[in-house]
Amino acid sequence: MPTEVTVQSTLFESLVRFTKPGPSLRAEFLAAGYDVDKPRATYPASVYLACQEAVLRQLYAGKERKAAQRELGSELVRMYFETLVGRVVGVALKVAGPERAMKRVALSFSSVLSPVDIETQQVGPADWRVRFRGYPFPPDAAAGTCEGALRMAGASQPRVEVERQEGAEAFDLRIRW
Repeated sequence: MPTEVTVQSTLFESLVRFTKPGPSLRAEFLAAGYDVDKPRATYPASVYLACQEAVLRQLYAGKERKAAQRELGSELVRMYFETLVGRVVGVALKVAGPERAMKRVALSFSSVLSPVDIETQQVGPADWRVRFRGYPFPPDAAAGTCEGALRMAGASQPRVEVERQEGAEAFDLRIRW
């Protein structure tokens, strides 16, 4: 049986920074297993997914689901770069630039998720394919996250599309800028 992915608390911190949860959202987070006032170091991915679902219901009601997931992914990475760990990562991304950042995608994701099965392949100049396997989060949220991270790395107009999806936890992103 595969090991469930664990999520570092910095992702929850990003979620809280973005949503500024009121009583209703705090209650949904708590019901999902995350206490805003008493965060732990790590959580099962299922807790994070439940919290994301609560945010999508409360803050993105009426918005097309894939667009909402992409926007949420982008906002979460933006807020991640405001955390202590995220500030350090953000400086490293700016220094590395988009090409070197793409070579380290798996390492970047593994700093907040474990275990991860992510492979990168350069298709051409400023053109990459990233394969996610056993990845429990929606591909459109990952696409928004990658767009935000590439902007931080200095890419102008990053474009990320879901190139292929194989079941619930396997997909490929095509990333260009």
